[in-house]
Amino acid sequence: MTIDTVSTARTSGSPVAWLVGLPFRSAAARAVRLYYVVADAENDEQAVRVALERADRDRDGNRYGDGDGHDRQLSPGTPIEVRRVLRDPLGNTSLAVRSG
Repeated sequence: MTIDTVSTARTSGSPVAWLVGLPFRSAAARAVRLYYVVADAENDEQAVRVALERADRDRDGNRYGDGDGHDRQLSPGTPIEVRRVLRDPLGNTSLAVRSG
C-alpha cells in the first residue's frame, strides 16, 4: 500500500489537519474510498495511522450500514490519499494540491 501525499511541512504554531482517503473493497468487490479528517497529526504517516484506527472502529460498529461491517478490506495496491487541510488568514478552508 502506498501513500499519495502532499507536503508534510508543519505551519509553526498552527494546528495541522489532514484529509485521509482510505481505499476499501467489499466482499461484493465494490470499491469505495472513505475519508477521515485527522486534526493535529504531526505528519502524514501519523494521520494515516489515526485514520486506519478510526476505520477499524467504524467497521466494528458497522457505522455505514454496508452489510455486516466485517466484509470491507483495504484495497491492496491502491494508494491512500493524504492531503493537508489549509486555512488562509481569512479563515477560508481548502485542500493542498496533490503532489505528482
